[in-house]
Amino acid sequence: IFPSFGQKISLEALERSAATLVIVFYYITYINNIITFPARNCMCSNPPTMTTEYIHNFLLYLHKNAWTIILILFIGYLCKIYFVEPFLSEYQAKQSYKDATNPDRVAVLTPDMRRVRAKQQEIAMQRAIDAAEERRKKLAEEKLRKRVKSPEEERWERLRGEGNRLGEEE
Repeated sequence: IFPSFGQKISLEALERSAATLVIVFYYITYINNIITFPARNCMCSNPPTMTTEYIHNFLLYLHKNAWTIILILFIGYLCKIYFVEPFLSEYQAKQSYKDATNPDRVAVLTPDMRRVRAKQQEIAMQRAIDAAEERRKKLAEEKLRKRVKSPEEERWERLRGEGNRLGEEE
């Protein structure tokens, strides 16, 4: 119902939020009427309990200051979106950069980084060698497939290697 924090507020979201708040205030008024009904309408000697008075006073405060509370919440939400969150994200980015470039941390991580990069380079070289070998095999197969056979070779294949080649005698 309410827009999540960090989400830009749209007119539709504002309308949904306002409608929800109106419904909440309607139910608060309804609850207020239920709680204070016996105290207002009966001439009994029992005064309302302290809890009922606290709830009644709280609801009266809400009725008197509802729009002020809504306005303050809305302004606070806008301040959070447009001022606080950009400031915090910029501050966190600066802290992250400061930690990442800390000489003590860099000195500890440099040998480890070199070891990992050497291993990655070794793996990349092995892959390149395997790819080059695969390429040579495919190229040789393609050349063999595209090669034009002489009539003698075709005849020899048809006979399946049986018989004599031309120029050979038994």
